[in-house]
Amino acid sequence: LKLRLVFQIYMDMYYGEEALSSVYVWDIDNGFAAAILIKKTIIGENSGSWDAINIMEVTERLGRPSHYKLTTTVMTRMRHRDGDSQYEMNIGGSLMRQKEEDLHSDNGHVVNIGTLVEGMENNIRQQIEGVYFGKTRDIVNGVRSLTKLSEKKTMSRVMNAELTGALSKRKPQE
Repeated sequence: LKLRLVFQIYMDMYYGEEALSSVYVWDIDNGFAAAILIKKTIIGENSGSWDAINIMEVTERLGRPSHYKLTTTVMTRMRHRDGDSQYEMNIGGSLMRQKEEDLHSDNGHVVNIGTLVEGMENNIRQQIEGVYFGKTRDIVNGVRSLTKLSEKKTMSRVMNAELTGALSKRKPQE
């Protein structure tokens, strides 16, 4: 119950009140596991969704720090509709990351679980924003240029001619 309350607050802070979350906990050998599920959907001309699935396994060890294993999968989908036109772009994907850490659980497990999930989701969000959107831009630029290829070839020839001319005017060093 405490874990559910903590993740309701977490969800409100990071996702807003319109997001949904569920927390499930069950026993495993030498500990317990928890599933923390969060869904946020935006509807409109620019719509999208973020589905986060966090699975935490906690192994309690007598006289030693507890072992935490977090597996997080985030699935995103984005749709952009260009005003009144019929053109629409859809993009989506998923990213899964895992982290294992031994932490003292003297004050209970809730703080450790919350800290690990928060860090993992922040890391995944940064990866999606920085790496994957950047790579998408690189791929799109590689398969379709904004500049006509004939213009690129002409610009390349002009640059080569200017460079050759500049080099030929240089005095050789003795």
